[in-house]
Amino acid sequence: MISFDNTMVDFKKRIEKIWAKVVEKNNIERLIVTGASNIYYLSGTDAASAAILSENGLLLISPRLEYLRAIEETHIGKVVAFVKGDVEVSEYEEIRRGELLDVIKDALAGLEPDRIGLVATSKDFKQKVEEKLGAQVKDATKDFTLVRRQKEDIEIKMMIMASRIAEQALRRAVDMLEPGITEAEVASEIIKFFVRRGHTFSFYPIVAFGEHSAHPHAKPSLKKLREGEFVKIDIGAKYNGYCSDITRTFVFGRASSRQKRLFNAVLRAQRESMNEIKSNIDAVKPYQTAYKILKEEGLAKYFNHGLGHGVGIDIHENPYLTYESKERLLTGDVVTVEPGVYLAGYGGIRIEDMVVVEENGYRLITLFDKEFEI
Repeated sequence: MISFDNTMVDFKKRIEKIWAKVVEKNNIERLIVTGASNIYYLSGTDAASAAILSENGLLLISPRLEYLRAIEETHIGKVVAFVKGDVEVSEYEEIRRGELLDVIKDALAGLEPDRIGLVATSKDFKQKVEEKLGAQVKDATKDFTLVRRQKEDIEIKMMIMASRIAEQALRRAVDMLEPGITEAEVASEIIKFFVRRGHTFSFYPIVAFGEHSAHPHAKPSLKKLREGEFVKIDIGAKYNGYCSDITRTFVFGRASSRQKRLFNAVLRAQRESMNEIKSNIDAVKPYQTAYKILKEEGLAKYFNHGLGHGVGIDIHENPYLTYESKERLLTGDVVTVEPGVYLAGYGGIRIEDMVVVEENGYRLITLFDKEFEI
């Protein structure tokens, strides 16, 4: 398997893109960036609490306990640590005294507030920044998010690698299934598979047998597997900071006619909704197609979540493929397509793949087969 790492990311070019599409667009001179994934996108580390982008470069502001990690992981910019109180510091640390907001304020000294932009993960933090500065700043979050949505080639390669790792773990999970094994044992093996190879998971594995599979986000329990039951496994790996997400549902042994009907309906909904995906279509359209198919099958009332979501540094990113979606898909979006039906007391089926949105269609990232009986 070919290896990629974030030293292959052109962070200088990425910052130039942010400067043009966020800083210049908003007519600002400084951009405050918060949120671990946003900072990772700019620098290659999530060890900082904030970053400030200016014409002089990128300043990363980290808690003192994360200073060394930030220094080692970042590929661009300068790192300083903030510390409260009159405590001794070592000779290798570049320290700013005070709270995070104090350091941010000092870095913005002399600037008019309307020349300052902010990428914030919460309205609460924006309010705190404005209270500290005594004035309102420009919210550049939407513009920054839009840039992050359209994935670079190297980002897509990272997610392909993350998908292959997750698929290997899923194959290991399927191979260990036997009567009497518990959901928790399977989940534990998936986690060990990732960790032993130096990887981590995008989210805690979902492993659900039988009627438990009717819970879309079931937590692995001590429930034991029996012949003829559904097995739903939803997992994701992280590779150099980028996520993958895959779900498969099986029947352990021979499937009943009812189980086959449910599976084929969900599979058809996935295929036909996926065929709607291309650049510049309304994000709601694939959802509407999946819903229509399931309604024809008399199953729409059991489809109780959106069709998919964006994936990248975060496991859930914009855009979202739901009945509430108001945006359009863009070339470079990476999204999941995951219709599901869930019948209380009986079980549930979800099938999930990741795709890259292209100008005239999509490119499939997930390669794991869709066998049903195992």
